[in-house]
Amino acid sequence: MEVNTNVETIDPDVVLEVNNLKQYFPIKAGLMQRVVGYVKAVDGVSFKIRRGKTMGLVGESGCGKTTIGKTILRLNEKTAGEVLFFGFDIFHTIDRKQLRKMRPKMQIIFQDPYSSLSPRLPVA
Repeated sequence: MEVNTNVETIDPDVVLEVNNLKQYFPIKAGLMQRVVGYVKAVDGVSFKIRRGKTMGLVGESGCGKTTIGKTILRLNEKTAGEVLFFGFDIFHTIDRKQLRKMRPKMQIIFQDPYSSLSPRLPVA
């Protein structure tokens, strides 16, 4: 996997860029706990969030929303893909000490749709 080191190609308005993110979890079986398959929790997710914009990740229960968030925050190790935070690949160019300083700027906000959305207003 290539690391984006060309400063000219980094868009300063893009806060978070996720490219082809994949997160697979192994299925183990037998006495030796050998890997017999994988659960594809996240498979090929890509998006950009620009400065001043908000993105909502919506889906049914168990579709991978929390897994995407935890992988972006580097709480899970990714299977494949790229996560750029202000142009820096958080899995390859940022060490744990730098990540600790960046974490207060990164967060997941969980919302209960029954308390945050009005049934009288359509979501567009």
